[in-house]
Amino acid sequence: MKTFRPVFRFLCILSVCVAILGAGLGLYIYYLRAALRAELTVYLDEVAQRGVKILNTQIDGDVKSLQSAATAIAMHPHDLADRAWTDLLKEETKQNEFKRTAFIEPGGIAHLSDGFLLDLSHRDYFQQSLAGQTAVSDPLADAVDQGKAIILSVPVRTPQGKILGVLMAVHPTQRYGKLIAPDSFGGQGYSLIMKSNGEKVAFSSAARTNPSQENIFTTPGNEDFNHNEKVHADLQAGRSGAVRFFRPGEGWLYVSYQPVGINDWYLLSVVPEKVAAQKTHRLLALSLILCLAGLLAFVSLLLFIYQQKRLTSRMLYRSSYLDPITRRPNWAQVQKEIAPLLENSQDGLYAFVVFEIKNFQMIEDEQGPQRAHHLLRHIARVVAENLQPGELSSRVREGQFQLLLRYEDLGELKNRLELLNEKVNISMPAEAGTFQLVLSFGVYPIAVALPPEDLLLRATLACESLNGSYRDIVAFYDESMRQKISRAQAIENEMEGALRRKEFTLLLKPMCRADGRIVAAQGRVRWQGQDQRVREEDLFTSVFTQNGFITRLDAYMAEEAFRLLQQAPAGLPLLLNVSVLSMQDPRFAALLQKWSRQYQVAPQQLILQINPGPMNTTDIAALCQNSRAVHQAGFRLALNHFGQNNVSLPLMQKLPLCFARVKSPWPTDGKFRDKTPQIVQGLLELGQRMQVDIIFGTVQNGAQWHTLQGLGAQFYDGPFAGQAQPPEEFWGQVRQNASK
Repeated sequence: MKTFRPVFRFLCILSVCVAILGAGLGLYIYYLRAALRAELTVYLDEVAQRGVKILNTQIDGDVKSLQSAATAIAMHPHDLADRAWTDLLKEETKQNEFKRTAFIEPGGIAHLSDGFLLDLSHRDYFQQSLAGQTAVSDPLADAVDQGKAIILSVPVRTPQGKILGVLMAVHPTQRYGKLIAPDSFGGQGYSLIMKSNGEKVAFSSAARTNPSQENIFTTPGNEDFNHNEKVHADLQAGRSGAVRFFRPGEGWLYVSYQPVGINDWYLLSVVPEKVAAQKTHRLLALSLILCLAGLLAFVSLLLFIYQQKRLTSRMLYRSSYLDPITRRPNWAQVQKEIAPLLENSQDGLYAFVVFEIKNFQMIEDEQGPQRAHHLLRHIARVVAENLQPGELSSRVREGQFQLLLRYEDLGELKNRLELLNEKVNISMPAEAGTFQLVLSFGVYPIAVALPPEDLLLRATLACESLNGSYRDIVAFYDESMRQKISRAQAIENEMEGALRRKEFTLLLKPMCRADGRIVAAQGRVRWQGQDQRVREEDLFTSVFTQNGFITRLDAYMAEEAFRLLQQAPAGLPLLLNVSVLSMQDPRFAALLQKWSRQYQVAPQQLILQINPGPMNTTDIAALCQNSRAVHQAGFRLALNHFGQNNVSLPLMQKLPLCFARVKSPWPTDGKFRDKTPQIVQGLLELGQRMQVDIIFGTVQNGAQWHTLQGLGAQFYDGPFAGQAQPPEEFWGQVRQNASK
């Protein structure tokens, strides 16, 4: 039954579509035929207009050429007896392919370019041009050889306006017949020039007309339009038009007529209907074929959709709910399953677990993306093999996974996670690389049902509490973390107003050389709200980084840094922390340059210390590209937290740095571990090779600095260097130290 319903639905849709398309095809052909006839009329009119344009262009060109020759004659006084201008007439005749040209004296005597003298005083065109007009005659009998010709004439006048005579040129009517030769309908149509009373002026060689009959209204068997009152009325009124008429032996013809604009001439275009209808028939046949092809394609498409529906559904499922690397259900799929699983569970407790691969970015940089993907697939496989019925897992991002596990006792759950860490390392495949892998587990025991994103947030906070610890790999969400979430939410609620009220300020603390001299001011953001309570910097910067507000704070503090640098002792730079999100923004460099010009502070006085966070390959590429743009603009760059999290050597190599800040090598007990001196010396040697100065941060006392200095350290900050102060006090301290 499930199979029959889609087939029946498909057949119904197909039948309706065929009926609609059939009716539409009939209407389409009917209106197409009418539209094509109208289009044919328009096309005939365009053909006539094109012929008119060609004719006018030729006559205008001939007239302008005559006028130029007339001007040349008038500008050079001459003796008619010498007839020095006859060479000009011969040249004009040759250049313009006239039959002949002539200069007609005011008395009517014409001096022809071929040597004849004629009295043309009785010609109308002579009288018109002698009166100052340009004239184009109707067909006349040539006075020399009695052939049909068109005469063009222009007055020859001096610059003062005196008419010296008339310059004329002769074209045989065949000349204009060639101009209107057929260029449409495969040569089956033809054109002719006539007067409004029907008298023929010129016709093309293809014209099927009787040369002995001079009027189209009195030519039996040819263009006998005498019965058509519309044609007569249009010609007398100077209107254009088109008609359809029947000629014995040829059938139906279409004819269009268009005024030329010279005398009362018209251009007539004629084409047989059977020739014109070929286009219509072809279009109708093509339309029918296309409609049938479209119907067939539509039916094929429906069949294809029906056949591929399940396959498409599976593909959509894979792209939406399967992880492309581990090839297992992704976080989006697991989110849909968590709530039903928790609601239907009656026989046990659940814990939401997030675990991360420590230094995953460094592993990917050193081992390459391919091995990193093998590692992720290996972990996903081991996790799936150790899941029990009613438990879920997925990869959330990069090197972070989540688990939804049953448990009876938290101690037993911790042991299970530690065992999972061992299984991952014991069964490590060769293609994933050879190294000791350390996982950090954050656990949130689910007391009440929460949205999946809240579960993820709480377990992630527990996981992040293990940063820097290699002894404990499992942490549980507790009350302090809950309070941290509450504080983070409060921070988000206050951040917009705080920036608007300018509650963020910069405190400055020193960065020193080995001799104790202050070489830079380090900026620390201080947020004191309306309640006069100072917010925790690590907390609000973490929240701002997660929600993206950090870019607005960075921009605000960068402008504040330029303002403070106006008061700084000459040459003392300011080191300002900026997030990786700001450095990935291509507009940040332009913003810094604008403030540098506005506050008249040299770019090299600002050192931007980048605080990296989790980044993928695309993020790193954008960071490096924009960092180079900032560096090229004159600003200096430093890297914070080198050697921690994902701040790996390849990232340090790609950035144009002047400083790299490392965390103080002392653990909480204040004692060096066995390999700490070698690590410090290795960092210093690395800095020398890369021409990057290493800053040792959070140095607590003189003993610590003395030890570091003995190993070759040159720069330090932290409590031993000095506490953060308001800018005015800090600048005063710097000036006081400089005066000693």
